Amino acid sequence: MSALGFVRDTLLEPRSPACLWKHPLMAGRVVVGAVGNLVLPALEKIAPGGSRECPVCGWRGRAFRTFLSADEVIPGCICPGCGSFDRHRQLVLGVRDELKERRGSQAGPRVILGYSLSTALRFHLEHEGLARCFRTDVAASDDRFAPDFVSDLRRSPFRSGTFDWVFCSHVLEHIRELDVCVNEILRMLKPGGLAWIQVPFELGLAHSRRIEIDPHRAHAHAWQFAPDFRTLIERDGWEVSEFIARETLSPTELSRCGIDPAERFWLARKHDSE
Repeated sequence: MSALGFVRDTLLEPRSPACLWKHPLMAGRVVVGAVGNLVLPALEKIAPGGSRECPVCGWRGRAFRTFLSADEVIPGCICPGCGSFDRHRQLVLGVRDELKERRGSQAGPRVILGYSLSTALRFHLEHEGLARCFRTDVAASDDRFAPDFVSDLRRSPFRSGTFDWVFCSHVLEHIRELDVCVNEILRMLKPGGLAWIQVPFELGLAHSRRIEIDPHRAHAHAWQFAPDFRTLIERDGWEVSEFIARETLSPTELSRCGIDPAERFWLARKHDSE
């Protein structure tokens, strides 16, 4: 989206959560974040260096950029080198840990499927000595994901037991039929395969809940997920583990890679025999 289009849809649209005259506080946060994103590149040219580093593309600099939308403003979130979010960087570190554990004892994945997988994460997976990674999405219109093919997770066209790994990052919160999607991921995995799952997490909620999709919000969520998310995806066919950034990474790593300590992912290991 162009800068003018972003201003029109975010600050000047009356139905936007960051409308200038209806929600001035949120609009102010968006403007401050946008100004910071414009100033940082010039500052890094004047005074190069910095302690931030992206584990996806190797970028180094003074600060990660602010994520901006009508719904949310997240400082220090986006890598200016590859566009990765902090959740992508956490996932990359998790993949590396998994590969270290497998070294010498288990074969690496041969076929990987990623739902709405970012270009940055695909680049990492394919340059980490892993197999072919196929990207799929519900539509081909979003250039951020550039899918190899279009498919609906609720009605996946793939045969059972096709993939060694399946990545599903920030997808499930957009789909009302959560159970159907989780069952499909389990079905598509080979015995012993892994599902890497990420969803936005709301610490203030006691229980996950379905919500009505608001077409005027950028995120268009159908779910708000809480600490009980793990129980929602548990199945007899796999074991689910939760990895919280502050528990698996040191404070130095969190700072250097620009990862929110509360960021997390779930790793579901399908049983070797069905």
